[in-house]
Parts: sequence; C-alpha cells; structure tokens
Amino acid sequence: MTLIESYIYSETLMRDVSVSVLLPLPSITNAEYGEGVGLPSDDHKYQTLWLVHSATGDHTKFIRGSRIEAFSRANKMAVVMMGVDNSFGCNVPNIGNYFDYITEELPKTLQAIYPLSDRREDNFIGGTSMGGFAAFMASLRKPEKYAAAFSISGALAIEELEKIESVRPWYINVTNALFGENRQYYNPHEHDLQTMAEDLLQSNKEQPALYACCGTEDMYYRAGYDVIQALRAKGLNVTYEEGPGAHDWDYWDPQLGHIMRNWLPKKGDLVHFKK
Repeated sequence: MTLIESYIYSETLMRDVSVSVLLPLPSITNAEYGEGVGLPSDDHKYQTLWLVHSATGDHTKFIRGSRIEAFSRANKMAVVMMGVDNSFGCNVPNIGNYFDYITEELPKTLQAIYPLSDRREDNFIGGTSMGGFAAFMASLRKPEKYAAAFSISGALAIEELEKIESVRPWYINVTNALFGENRQYYNPHEHDLQTMAEDLLQSNKEQPALYACCGTEDMYYRAGYDVIQALRAKGLNVTYEEGPGAHDWDYWDPQLGHIMRNWLPKKGDLVHFKK
C-alpha cells in the first residue's frame, strides 16, 4: 500500500489544498498473505473511490478513524480523500466553489497525475454524515461521472439539523454562509436532494446506484431517513439499511468495509485501457 499526501494549488478554490490518495501497491503484506497486488502498467488504471468527510473534519478523518487503507488494499481500489471544510460539498458564495472542485477540477488533476480511471463505471463517491449529502448531491447532479454513491449516517436534509439543539449554533453559522442570512443564495436544485432527484429523472440521464445506511441510535437519524424514502418513492435506485449504532466510527468503519466489499460495482483488479 502507498499513502500519498498531495499538496496542489486549486484554481477553483484559489488556494493550496491537501489531498490523501491511497494506491494498492506491492508491500511486505503481499509477500506474507499473497494478495497479488501489482504495479499498474501503462495500459492499466485503478477504479477510484472519492471520499468526503463529516462536518468539522478534514481529509484525514478516514485515515484516522477507519481501516480505509485495509479496505483499499483488499478491494484493489484507489481511494481519494479530499477536504471540503463545512461546505456540504456545495459552492459557497464568497468562500469557495467546493462542488466544482470535487466534481470537476480535482478528478481532472489527479487523473492526470496518478493511474486513475476517468470512466464513469470506475468512479464512485461516498461519505459520512455531511459527506453523505455531498456524495449524493454530486452523483445526482453529475450522474455521468459516478456509477455509484453512498451515504453513511448522512445528513441528507440539511435543514433538519436546525432541530437538533446541540448543533444549532454550528448550523446557523454554516447555513448563513451557504444560503445567505436572508436565504438569498438558497437554490433547491443545489441544496435539496429531492429536487435534484427530480431534475435527474427529467433529464433521462443514467442513474447512479445509491446506497444509504444509518444507526438506529444516531441523533441525526431523521435527517436522512425521510429523504431516502422520498428518493425511493420517486423511483430512484436506493438501497437502504439500518441497524444498531450511533454517529461514530464504531458504526461507520464496518459499514465502509461492507460497502466497499459487497456493494460497490468493483472489478477487484486494475482496469484495462487500450493504448
């Protein structure tokens, strides 16, 4: 395995950014366990999972909180972890166009640097909590870029968070920037997943496969469940699972492993590109 910390300049965000990239490359573990991970040749590239962190976090949260390195190796899949601050992955007026950054600029940049496939069938996006919203939003608005998206304990209805007293000060601060103090920037086509789903259905574009899960003891349960049911009622292909668990890595880590191992449409090996 190789963990690469990339420091690049983002024209979209107009500042330097850090991105963590996991590549399943040969290591002593291969010799010990015979996993058969090899170096990519000129005509082979990796399927890629783009991961978006939870609120108040950064791009290192998955490395620090989960076994993502082991999951990347076991599934022979590259993983990119990018930071989006508290943006929900949206373009935030006067702060930064994070949606453009994660769906356009960053993939184009990293696919030029590393052996990452740019084909839709080889790209997936997922996240925890706030990152779950970002993943669903990206896949619904840019379905031509992702074959699948998943949300783990996703805050899929942003405005539901205001009802949770402990996070209300954070919610007010974040949504004042995102929506504007008078909601002058609010746009349901960019901030409401149900509206995005309707836009996708009307476009006749190919739908991404969607997966969501949440712990039944999660304080944000209602911020995800109702949206999932609404998306399914509209005709979207959403797999939903729930079970015991709270809003923490004890629930998120095994779910991440399960999704990568059993749900993502992975090939389990490098993908071939004709020269």
